[in-house]
Amino acid sequence: MKDIAAGTAKSSRPWIIKGIVISLVVAVFSGLVGETYAAVFYPVESAQNQQGFRTGASIGFISTLIEYFYIRNVRRSWIRRVAFLPGLLVRILVLTLIVRVCLVGNDLLTQYVRGLPLVVEESMPQQVRDTVFSMVFVIVFVTLSQLSSVIGFKRFINLVVGRYYRPVDEERIFLFVDLVGSSRLARQLGNVRFHEYLSEFFYQADTAIVGTGGEVVSYVGDAVIVTWPLGNDKRKNGRCLKALKILDQRMRRSAPFFKEEYGVRPEFRAAVHGGPVVVGECGDSRRQVTFLGDAVNMTARIESVAKEHGVQVLVSSELLERMTVPNGVSVEGFGSVELEGADAEFSLNKLAFATN
Repeated sequence: MKDIAAGTAKSSRPWIIKGIVISLVVAVFSGLVGETYAAVFYPVESAQNQQGFRTGASIGFISTLIEYFYIRNVRRSWIRRVAFLPGLLVRILVLTLIVRVCLVGNDLLTQYVRGLPLVVEESMPQQVRDTVFSMVFVIVFVTLSQLSSVIGFKRFINLVVGRYYRPVDEERIFLFVDLVGSSRLARQLGNVRFHEYLSEFFYQADTAIVGTGGEVVSYVGDAVIVTWPLGNDKRKNGRCLKALKILDQRMRRSAPFFKEEYGVRPEFRAAVHGGPVVVGECGDSRRQVTFLGDAVNMTARIESVAKEHGVQVLVSSELLERMTVPNGVSVEGFGSVELEGADAEFSLNKLAFATN
């Protein structure tokens, strides 16, 4: 147990550091917005005390800390488990309280520094104006955050900026991950409980994927399809294998939870391949970014080979040559296979992950 706890603490350090850095970046941006607002409505106070910057920075910093370390934490807060609208309303109410505390607190701090009596000097119209401005800024941020969580942050940004409005050629890595024995588990747990089980597994997988720069393409039944850019940097290309390593570690560490909650721990199967694809938007009432090409089809067929032979992870040799294998991941040759639709045999390799 001590080794598991130590490993968990060690693996969580980058996540903690990342959260603090993000919070500081948001704090600086919010501070600049607050200072601009104060320079317009409170030019004298702004020039003397930087109260606008302090207020904006404190609102942004505290809000981001709560969002990152509580709402989006590794064990999922209850807010993430409720429906979209109730979760949005709860977050807005919490942030309203944060805004008021920061506004009043920084006003009192300014008075204390200047040696004035500690009283709320703003008139009611000023308080309403300051609160409404802060809340509009925060609500827009939270709403965009909620929307991006529905379709994926990277996909949301790509749709907003129109990156794939016209189809483009790219090289991409694709990862297919699915649950082993899902049909049996569905019968054993029942459809509702199996959906909860699957949702928890996808959450664990998503944490590993997002943490390594991956983008979830879609969830199909008990499988998740993920993609990364494929470039000339072998270390970056190896992030897909790092994601699988992290997922394997998370499954081992969360095994007691799954055993207690569902009576069985999840085991996954995966296939990895990459190559050129065409990426573009499609659809009208629901815009979506799609990936078309042999790289996607071959990855699906490699996953079928892994299922047929009872192998946990298979990766094509063609892709493996273009990446650096992360520490804690071992590679063993699997052999060459014929895949439907391929012009030649595919050389495949098995992956295994260190258990310590």
